[in-house]
Amino acid sequence: MLEFSIFILIPLASAGLCYLIKNLRVQYAISLFVSTIHLGLSLAVFLGLHHTLLPTFFGVDSLSKFFILILSNVYFWVVLVSYSYLKRPVMPRAEEGKRFYFMLLNFYLAANSAAMLSSHFGMYWVAAEATTLSVAPLIYFYRNEESLEAMWKYLFLVSIGIAFAFIGILLLTLSAKGTSLAGGQLFFWEFIRKAGQLNPIWLKASFVFIFVGLSTKIGIAPMHSGDIDATSNAPSPIAALMSGSLRLTALLGVLRIFQIIRPTSSFEFAKTLLIIGALLSLFVAFVFMFRVNNYKRLLAYSSVEHLGLISLGLGIGGLAFVGALYHAIYNSITKVVLFLMAGNIHSRFKSREVDKIRSVLNVLPKTGWLFILAFMAISGIPPLGIFFSEIKIFEGILFSDKPYLLAVVMFFLLFIFVNMGKIIFTMLYKKGDDDKLQSGVEKFELTHFVAIVLLILLVAIAVAAPDKVNLNIIDIAKDFGVKL
Repeated sequence: MLEFSIFILIPLASAGLCYLIKNLRVQYAISLFVSTIHLGLSLAVFLGLHHTLLPTFFGVDSLSKFFILILSNVYFWVVLVSYSYLKRPVMPRAEEGKRFYFMLLNFYLAANSAAMLSSHFGMYWVAAEATTLSVAPLIYFYRNEESLEAMWKYLFLVSIGIAFAFIGILLLTLSAKGTSLAGGQLFFWEFIRKAGQLNPIWLKASFVFIFVGLSTKIGIAPMHSGDIDATSNAPSPIAALMSGSLRLTALLGVLRIFQIIRPTSSFEFAKTLLIIGALLSLFVAFVFMFRVNNYKRLLAYSSVEHLGLISLGLGIGGLAFVGALYHAIYNSITKVVLFLMAGNIHSRFKSREVDKIRSVLNVLPKTGWLFILAFMAISGIPPLGIFFSEIKIFEGILFSDKPYLLAVVMFFLLFIFVNMGKIIFTMLYKKGDDDKLQSGVEKFELTHFVAIVLLILLVAIAVAAPDKVNLNIIDIAKDFGVKL
């Protein structure tokens, strides 16, 4: 019961406390305490130092403890910088958003934890819908027309997606008709153990609806538009949270149905669908990198690219599957750094338009250099983590039954790198008319400290290759029947 309290009940209770308490500093202290104990327990569970005992409808396996640690890590750093971020001046109408900020953050943690730890399709669906309700008001933080439109677009598209996922769950129950699973509870492991009994037609339909529906939250093309608008208009810490953890919560739901379908004759169909969605995502990121003029939107399309790479690795299988799981870790950390530095740039220049950002290295030298390092990290430059996960994915593709896909992927990634680099280096180096007036010494802030720590963590995980991380990923691969 202690584990259930820390993962879900305490975040819910702290959300209520933050609603009742008006003092922002106290709300921050409560939220930081909750995020710390959540991270501590997640790490202990992941390392095998603590064995969880959760109530019915919840459970921990190699996949859930892997994803819950990623969530907890991203959430901790976002909460840590949130108070300093909220102290920055904003438009008067945005002041109201500060009051509910930490309440919604705690609700977000509880909802995502419940989704990741759920062992039942019904519970997962309810928790996944709760994650949408928790993050939507945070998208509207600035209280302007753009954020209002982004919030409603996100709510509308994701709600349709969640409805599709619900239909997919109903179709899964239809696939069990006439089997020993008929009329029973929708526990993941029951369906995994008896997957061979399921009707393949209804099982395929179930996978299609769940994958398409949850892709609105994952950001897989062509269901990505609501997520792009939401990420680019949300405050930078919230954008980091969405890119680093919320997408993975939705991906977990797809992985559950993918695990069920694995031992059946429909497995190749599911793999093909994942690969098609992944390639479409890379293509969309490739196309929009030529025309994007909003640097937060640029980072949002980068998330589409990297979730596409993760989906591609999962669909290819083998070593690419392992690389995809490593990629999930590295991408989540790198996105936090990118969005926090983008937030510093937005705070200084009061614009998200690339054309209005000049000489960042001169105006904000600390932010500028960390932004460069984060760009190198997301582009797969060694020794930063994504280099190693991409190598595994590429090697997995090369030695799969579809090696020709590697040429397509490399072509897309090359031009994404070139165009993203062109935009970022324009912001950093191109001179402005008032450079002399703008230049100065940038104060070292908490966001810089967090960015440095996370970049070091990226290198440390990749170079040191902790056994616990590798063993957990191998366990996940075994659960999915992946041959290495």
